[in-house]
Amino acid sequence: MELINNLNLFETVFNATPNGIAVLKPLHDNKNRIQDFSILLLNSVMINWVKDENYKNKKYSEVFPWIKGDTLEKLIDAVETDNSVTYEQWHEMEGTKKWFLYTAVKQDGLLVLTTEDITEKKQAETALNNALTVAEKQKRLYDSIINTTPDLVYVFDLNYIFTYANKALLNMWGKSAEDAIGKGLRSNGYEEWHAEMHEREIDQVASTKKSIRGTVSFPHAELGRRIYDYIFVPVFNEKGEVEAVAGTTRDITEIKLAEEKIQLSENRFRKMIHQTPAPTLILKGDDLVIEQINNHMLQMIGRGEEIIGMRLIDVLPELEGQYVWEQVLNVYNKGIPFDQSEVLVPHNRTGELKNYYYNLAYRPLIEDGQITGMIQVAVEVTQQVVARQKMEESESRFRALVNASSDLVYRMDADWMIMHSLEGDGLFTNSEGQVSNWLDKFIHNSDLQRAVNLISQSIVDKSIFEMEHRVTNPDGSIGWVFSRVVPILDENDKIVEWFGTASNITSQKELQEVIKESEEKFRQLADLVPQIIWTAKPDGFVDYYNSRWYEYTGFDEDKFGDSSWVPVLHPDDMDLVKEFWYYSVESGNPYQIEFRIKNIYTKEYRWFLSKAVPIKDKSGVITKWFGTCTDIQEHKSITEKLEILVADRTKELQRSNDDLQQFAHVASHDLKEPVRKIKTFVSRLEDHLEGKLDESSTRYIERIHVAADRMFNMIDGVLAYSKINADSQKTTLVDLNEIIRNIETDLEIALQKSGGKILYQNLPKLEGAGVLLYQLFYNLINNSIKFAQDKQPPIIRISTEITNEQDKDFAVITLEDNGIGFTQNQTNHIFETFTRLNPKDRYEGTGLGLSLCKKIAERHGGSISASGIPNQGAVFTIKLPLEQKENDI
Repeated sequence: MELINNLNLFETVFNATPNGIAVLKPLHDNKNRIQDFSILLLNSVMINWVKDENYKNKKYSEVFPWIKGDTLEKLIDAVETDNSVTYEQWHEMEGTKKWFLYTAVKQDGLLVLTTEDITEKKQAETALNNALTVAEKQKRLYDSIINTTPDLVYVFDLNYIFTYANKALLNMWGKSAEDAIGKGLRSNGYEEWHAEMHEREIDQVASTKKSIRGTVSFPHAELGRRIYDYIFVPVFNEKGEVEAVAGTTRDITEIKLAEEKIQLSENRFRKMIHQTPAPTLILKGDDLVIEQINNHMLQMIGRGEEIIGMRLIDVLPELEGQYVWEQVLNVYNKGIPFDQSEVLVPHNRTGELKNYYYNLAYRPLIEDGQITGMIQVAVEVTQQVVARQKMEESESRFRALVNASSDLVYRMDADWMIMHSLEGDGLFTNSEGQVSNWLDKFIHNSDLQRAVNLISQSIVDKSIFEMEHRVTNPDGSIGWVFSRVVPILDENDKIVEWFGTASNITSQKELQEVIKESEEKFRQLADLVPQIIWTAKPDGFVDYYNSRWYEYTGFDEDKFGDSSWVPVLHPDDMDLVKEFWYYSVESGNPYQIEFRIKNIYTKEYRWFLSKAVPIKDKSGVITKWFGTCTDIQEHKSITEKLEILVADRTKELQRSNDDLQQFAHVASHDLKEPVRKIKTFVSRLEDHLEGKLDESSTRYIERIHVAADRMFNMIDGVLAYSKINADSQKTTLVDLNEIIRNIETDLEIALQKSGGKILYQNLPKLEGAGVLLYQLFYNLINNSIKFAQDKQPPIIRISTEITNEQDKDFAVITLEDNGIGFTQNQTNHIFETFTRLNPKDRYEGTGLGLSLCKKIAERHGGSISASGIPNQGAVFTIKLPLEQKENDI
């Protein structure tokens, strides 16, 4: 117990150690057997592990919940036997696997347990073991690949000595590794020329550091002379120097023989390319994950090394359900090897799904008697398979081509006496076998003499015979046939036979007759109409006119195209007509234009309206243009007269407007003078009778003043309204904020008297007439003050937003007040002249203010609208363009 008594010194040393230390006191049952331990002391390392500051006197198994039964037994054994105990154990701590080395020593009846964290050490040991396992596995895989491939794999040192040869190569030599490795080319049976060639190639690879590929023929120990495709590649050391040359050789004898067979059968097929060394990959595990894959396989499937570690079916999902995938599963699940040539495998190699053919070899990969994966070797033979298929289909394609273009194929003797039928569809009677009296059978009497003459000429000229002729069908009807016979010449330019085809063209002939009749009817109808009718080809070449054209122009009926219409056009119209016409031809849009054409008899140019529309087939391709030219000379004359008349009337109207404007000015001036005199004399009368008038007389005089003032305002309003369209104003950049500030100044007394306010900010600048815009907003604001509600100060709010309409910017200005408002049915009348919505005895005005606002807005290219609610207020919306096209308004 001395250790416990000197606890302070002990704890200082105790907490300085990097390992965990626990001092435990055994706990006995009633039979004096140790069941557990009581924790007397833990150092800081141990406390940090258990996260329990109140550990003292707690049971060891409670504080350390991960403790296992055998661990507790080991600690009990250390106390009972006085023997120290050392063991390793791992625990799951905070989601991490931790390894610890435990050492338990009995001391003065207590148990001192030392714990060392050896996680990093265990991880290093595990990593080392895994690396050794992987290295061993890689070696087994490498040996498996090299020794299962049918290719010959070998390595030379720079002295031309074999340092490695796989089983395939040793089998070809008929030697063991002991007999072959360490020897040169000649010692392993290579002929002198062959050995010298490879030695030169080894030197070249070593000096250039580049691979070499070639084809060579030499004997196999069992199969005799074979043809091989080989490649030599440099092997580099860590300094980048060539230290050896590795090679692979592939037996391509069957491919070469197949090429020769194809070339003998059909010399049109190009020579097959050499096959590259076999693409190979290794699949492991139940998911068939790609563990290794060579560059040839990567290039073949069009992917990179990022697919290593992925499931093969995820890399090539299109294999799911295919025959080749079923064989992959059989090899892995059942250990059944798979070898098959020319297997069709549709898969995605170049961004789209295509069919490919492969010679496949699959082998299970067996480790410790268990199938752990598989090896796949694939040689693409797509080109060979396609070439063979083409060869096999060549004859059928030839016959199909001939039969598609002809109804009968035949050969003829050199003198045209005997016909030998090759192929036919039963069009002609007795077309099978040899026919001697073929002229009588296949050519109608009406065409017989012409046929004999053409045949004779073809024999003399050794030229092709072509003729459309009639035949008598088995039912007695007459049909049409197109016959074409080609002479076959020998090396001496002598005819040895004739090769001929015959096609039934009865339907074409009937169609030609129908078309001919239809065209004739069209021409007859076209000649009856008064307009000029014309048609053109898809490229715009005019190929037909009706009789009206020739009657008007006097041209010959054999003239078409541009030269048939350009000369009669008015020179001023020619360029425009050409531009319009060929634009329509190029774009496919309908054509319409007015131009002048010269009359051959009167020599005058008359106006025509020309229209044309494209005629299209079912696929939308233009096959024809159909056009008309209509004489509109009278219409144009009437139009010109009408335009002159309109111009004259416009001048008269302008003069009338000027007279009205002058009248309005004079009338306004003349009317003001008597009104002014009325007001003057009424004022004098009022002064003269001051104190002598009773209440009624005073009221009458006041009403005379009011009426005179209203008449004076009316005269000013009429004058302003009449002048709004007469006086042009220069456009300038107008700041609406400045306009409103000036109006506030001019209406200062009215605003003070009514207690009104105008609320606005950030109004835009726009182009317009400042005087008119001032008048517009002055009238609106003055109205809002005038039509305010009783005992309620007028509040006028002005806001704006910018909008775009048809690529033009507008300022939309809203002026809102809290006045007496108006009903919705009054909206359409509010801008009319002399319109009053309220009694004149309560509200002054002429009824011209808002109509004047409407004219100002429209004169600026804008608009104004209004809405109102009785006893709540009115809203006026003014839309004005930010820019004006003209300098004057």
